[in-house]
Amino acid sequence: MQLEELTGDERTLVVVALQALFRERLSASNVVFTVCSLSGKEQPPEDIFGLREVEDALRRIGAAPAR
Repeated sequence: MQLEELTGDERTLVVVALQALFRERLSASNVVFTVCSLSGKEQPPEDIFGLREVEDALRRIGAAPAR
């Protein structure tokens, strides 16, 4: 089954889980970037946190995150 085909409680559960995953990854990236900034270290590439993948999944299901 594709994300786009989910309905009802299944869709709700997936949306809630993806939103939680997005918030967790965003928080982790913010912490890393802050620590790097404060310590004068080079920041890692943003794509290592997988935010884009979660955003894409949420868009596919019709529930893109608001930043």
